Amino acid sequence: MRKNVVLLPNPAKQIDPALVSNLVRRMRDAGCVIRSDRETRASLDPVRDCISFCDDESLFDGADVLFVLGGDGSIIEAARRCMGKGIPIAGINFGRVGYLAEIEINELDLVDCILGGGGVVEERMMLDVSVLRGSEEIRARLPALNEAVLTNGPVPRLLSFEMYCDGEAAQKCFADGMILSTPTGSTAYSLAAGGAVIDPSMDCICTTPICPQTMNSHPVIFRGDSVLELHNMVTRCPEGAIYLSVDGRENYTLQKGDIVRIRRSDIRTKIIRVKKGGFLSALQRKLT
Repeated sequence: MRKNVVLLPNPAKQIDPALVSNLVRRMRDAGCVIRSDRETRASLDPVRDCISFCDDESLFDGADVLFVLGGDGSIIEAARRCMGKGIPIAGINFGRVGYLAEIEINELDLVDCILGGGGVVEERMMLDVSVLRGSEEIRARLPALNEAVLTNGPVPRLLSFEMYCDGEAAQKCFADGMILSTPTGSTAYSLAAGGAVIDPSMDCICTTPICPQTMNSHPVIFRGDSVLELHNMVTRCPEGAIYLSVDGRENYTLQKGDIVRIRRSDIRTKIIRVKKGGFLSALQRKLT
């Protein structure tokens, strides 16, 4: 049984109060203790007397499951907030596609299954991202669940850079940028840029050039234990800058001579799956 529940709605979403009340009622009927953060108090106003509101320092302590109400971005942000605590996440989709979200708003009966201890907990690979600047290593604050993206800002300009795998030259690219994604992130920006769809249970890193200018620049899938580096990054715009974005949350302005290093993280995100059919079934539901 999963009795200690954290409930995180996305305050920016228009979530039907009746749906929230139904969800909280199911949790209370199952004997759950429900917590949320203070910032979501207004979103949970109709049922706030049933919920304890906490700061992040204590919000996730002892939690058995984290329910996220929103889309993929909401789930990624929630995963970052509880990172390293081993809490399985169940997403209820209030977004557009919601590939990470297991439950649609008309499927709240599945919540009872999760509270009863049902479902399969999948462990998702994450990426450690760092920038090497001389003798200094600048590490992203948290690992990436989706991707790291190299671009040169809001106006697309051609970049040239070299990619190395485990110290060996792997590819020289002329493109608007590069996406380095996890299998979970393969259905996000990487897919839109022409990358492969990868079973999220795999351990690998997918590199997808953004609008490549050469015929030999293609998406490449590397082993999960590979260490990838981007070297000699140059923008063809004299006044342009090169940026590194991590899961769309952290952004770094790169300097001449910087090296971007990507490797598998020791931390994993746990996602609850409760529907039959697994990855292929979800793929057909979400992407067709």
